[in-house]
Amino acid sequence: MATFTKILAATDFSDDSNHALDYAEELARRFSAEILVMHVDQPLAPVMVSELSPGLDVGAMNRIAEEQRLLALRELDRTTARLRDAGLKSRSLLKVGAPFLEIISAAHGEGADLIVLATHGRTGLAHVLMGSVAERVVRKAHCPVLTIRHPDRTFRHPLDRSDKIDKAEKAEKSDKGEKNAK
Repeated sequence: MATFTKILAATDFSDDSNHALDYAEELARRFSAEILVMHVDQPLAPVMVSELSPGLDVGAMNRIAEEQRLLALRELDRTTARLRDAGLKSRSLLKVGAPFLEIISAAHGEGADLIVLATHGRTGLAHVLMGSVAERVVRKAHCPVLTIRHPDRTFRHPLDRSDKIDKAEKAEKSDKGEKNAK
């Protein structure tokens, strides 16, 4: 049976990430492991900044980015303090860069036995172009990765048309009912 001494829990502070952190917390408790709570700040590329707001200067963007990092650091500190108050050994990590690369690098550098992260992330075109952080971490990590899907996020197969069929049937029955009432 595998044992874990150091668990890296990646977070973006969303409900999905908090749900995944609950799993990391429970595993840390069961294995008496340390939790490394990690957030990766992903800066906007200068090209994206100029396209998003041509009138915004680089200095303003740097100040906004620094404010975001300070907010993230405060949230990490709150999270690790809560974990320590619950009797767990916990540290925080704040990195800047590509999330999947920073998560993999930190897990390796810190000697993590397990990575825990939420499955949510980009959708649509951004997902197609950039891929999922969770998918990339699973493929490249040196250690096991536990991905957690929030229970409110249900999988819907793209070819599953039962919902559309049910709605169409209900609409058709409603139309027939109206015609019969006349």
